[in-house]
Formats: sequence, C-alpha cells, structure tokens
Amino acid sequence: MKRTLFAGALAVTLTAVPGRAQQPAGADVVELEYLTHTEVSDKIKNQGFTSVLIVTGGTEERGPHSVLGGHTIMSRYRAAEIAKRLGKTLVAPILPIAVSATGLRENTDQPGGVQMPADAFKAVQIAMIESMAMNGFKDIFVMGDHGGGQNEMRQAVEEEDAKLSPKDVRVYYIGDFYQKTHDDIDMYMYEHKLPIAGHGAMMETSEMLYWESAKGLPAGSLIRPIYKTVPYAPANEDPEAWKAARDARAARAAGAAPAAGAGSNRGGGPPAPNAAGAAAPAGRGGSRAAADPNAPPRVNNGLTGNPHPATKEIGKDVVEIGVRNTVAQIQALKKERGR
Repeated sequence: MKRTLFAGALAVTLTAVPGRAQQPAGADVVELEYLTHTEVSDKIKNQGFTSVLIVTGGTEERGPHSVLGGHTIMSRYRAAEIAKRLGKTLVAPILPIAVSATGLRENTDQPGGVQMPADAFKAVQIAMIESMAMNGFKDIFVMGDHGGGQNEMRQAVEEEDAKLSPKDVRVYYIGDFYQKTHDDIDMYMYEHKLPIAGHGAMMETSEMLYWESAKGLPAGSLIRPIYKTVPYAPANEDPEAWKAARDARAARAAGAAPAAGAGSNRGGGPPAPNAAGAAAPAGRGGSRAAADPNAPPRVNNGLTGNPHPATKEIGKDVVEIGVRNTVAQIQALKKERGR
C-alpha cells in the first residue's frame, strides 16, 4: 500500500515540475512527411521554419551486402541531422530515384535498380522546388547523395532561383553534400590507412552500419554480415598512387604543372569528362573514368572497392564529415546572400 501511494505521489510531482511537461506531437520532428499540415503551418508562420532541404537519394545495386535503398536511407538520416543543426529547417520527402542507377547503367542481369531520364529528373527537381515555394519556404536547398543527376539539380536551382528571387524565395545548390564530402572522406580513409573510395565500399558500408546502430535497427537490417567477406572489384589499392593523383589534380586546379607520372582513377580518382567536356561527379553512384584495359575483370555485383574493414565507428566519422560540410556551405551561402 505504501509503495503504491509513493509511486502515485512521485508521478504527480514529476508532472508538476516546470519543463517536464510532454512536448506537443511533432515538436522535434523535422521531416515534412511526418508532420500534419497544421503543424507545418505553425512551424513556418509562427516558429520561423522558413528553410527546407530537398534531397535526392537513389535505388540501385550496391553489392550483395548492402540494401538497394542505401542512398535514400543515408540521405534521410543525414538530412534530418543537418536540419537540426541548422535550426528552423525542415526536410522535404526524400526522392528515392535518381539518374543512371548502378546495375541498370551497366546493363547487368541483377534486378532492383530504379532510374529516370535526366530531363524527367530535372523536371521533378523543379516541381519539388516550386512545391516548397508554394508551401511558404523562403530558402530552399537542393542536394543529392547520388552522382547521377547532380548537373540537373544545379540547372534546376539556377533556373528556379532566377524565377523565384523576385518573390523573396532563394534556391541554392549544395554540392558539398556530395562532392566535397566524398573528397574529404577519401582523405580520411587515406590518413587512417583504410581502403579508399569505390561504390558500395568503405564509405557507404560504414555509414550504413552507423545508422543501423544509431537508429536501433536489428543487426543486418541495412548491411548484411557478408560485408566482411564479399568479393569486390579492386579500386585504389595503392593509397600512395591515389594520393599522387589527388595532388596532381590539386596542382592543375591551382595552375601548376602536374607531377610527372601522376595518374588518375576513381572509385577515388578524378571525375570522368562528360559529353560536354565538363567534369561529371564521381564516387557513389557517379560517372566513372573509362575502365583500365589492363585491370582484372570486374566483379559484376555492383561493388567496386573493399568494404571489409568497415565499422560503425568509422561510419560515425563519415556522417560527421558530411553533415559538417553541408551545414558550413549552407551557412556560407545564406550569409553571402544576406539571409
């Protein structure tokens, strides 16, 4: 009897303590699709949530160990973290389809990839931007976790920013969510003597292991345990050759002559030129340089690069690099435009 009375008194005391009251539903939610329209309206009109992230994921093969929706899953979780760090920012529904899905692009006989033509993808980006503007957002940030479609995102942003800026709506392309993050993570792998780059390899496998743990998902939900032994096509097996190629690219960008003999490749090397002669994005899901005719035959399983040493601890660092880069670019661009 005494125990029952004490428990009841404790419950009453806790509910009476200032700051202990239960938060309203949706108070800490930043994903637009998990809010009601009245909650979104309140956030925009009364709480100052006038910024929104539009992020593209992707659905494609990424090795026998990793689920097809990896780009979308990583985009969803990372975007939510970015929005929370920025403050007053929501996340639009993640688009799970991009351009040139691995598997379909290589015309393999392995099912699961989903892609759309570049012009359709650009039209979807424009539709999403205009939807967010009609919803009342004033700063719209567009980015993607998949290499295919980066150019179309940039084009859509440039066109929509010109169209919407007279209405005090600004649109921004956030390339650092993808390319700078890849470059910085490649260097992280180099400095930690880990395998560098590759599709479905160390970077993605580690990040997915981290989210699997951080979100309390059952082990193996996103990354199957075979990641420790799965066969893969080698990429950047010589870290010093990768570093020499990176330094040569940096020298060319700075206007200096490249080091003699410095080569290039990617799964961690430079982007391959596209049809217009511009550098296309590289890395997970991106365009790749032409295959080396002297390289061993490709392991045709959607995986290029070694995921075997991946851990959730490495994944946590990978996530931090991506979140930090994105937040920094968004803040810099807003400051540049006086927002």
